[in-house]
Amino acid sequence: MLDITESRVAIIACLDSAAVLDHLPDHDAAFRLRVSPDELLLIGPATAAADLLTHATAHLDRAAAMGLAIDVTDAWSVCTVNGDGVTQVWARLSENRLPDERPAVVQGAVASVPAKAIVGDDQIHVLTPSCLGHHVPHRILDACRDLAPHVSAPQQFAVRGAFRGAAPVGTPTVGGGAAS
Repeated sequence: MLDITESRVAIIACLDSAAVLDHLPDHDAAFRLRVSPDELLLIGPATAAADLLTHATAHLDRAAAMGLAIDVTDAWSVCTVNGDGVTQVWARLSENRLPDERPAVVQGAVASVPAKAIVGDDQIHVLTPSCLGHHVPHRILDACRDLAPHVSAPQQFAVRGAFRGAAPVGTPTVGGGAAS
C-alpha cells in the first residue's frame, strides 16, 4: 500500500564553515541534510525541536565563532510517502534521477515546485517551502491514482533505521527540470 502522510517536523538550520559542520555531532532523533558546504539542516520530529536547537547551538556557539543555529521549521512542509510504489511516485513527479545508493538526498523540482527529498528504498520525505506544502500530496493523489494511495493522519517525522547517521556529508545531488 502507498501511504501519504504529513510529517510533523523540527528543522534546524546550521550555518558555519564546512569544516565546523563536518564535525557537528550526530543526534539520535535527527537526519543531517547537507544543503551546501556552509549549510546543514537537522531534521527531526517536532517534539525534539528544543533539543535539536540546543544540540546545534552547543556545537556552533564557541569563542570567535561565526556559526548560527536557527529554527526554520515554519518555513518548511514535509510530505512523507511510504510503500512499495515510492519509485513510481518519484518517476511521475520529478525528472531528477534517484541515486542507486540509498539513503540519498536529492534537491530539485518535484511536482513542479522546488524541493529537497530524503530518499530510501520504500520511503521518501519531500520537503517544500511551507506555502507549497499542500501541493505535493495533491499531485501524488492525482498522478498516482492507479497506485491507490492512502492519506494518513499527520505523524511525527521519523527516520527509519537505515537513515540514521547515513546522510551524505557532501552537497546533495541536484536535479534538473520537473515533470508535472
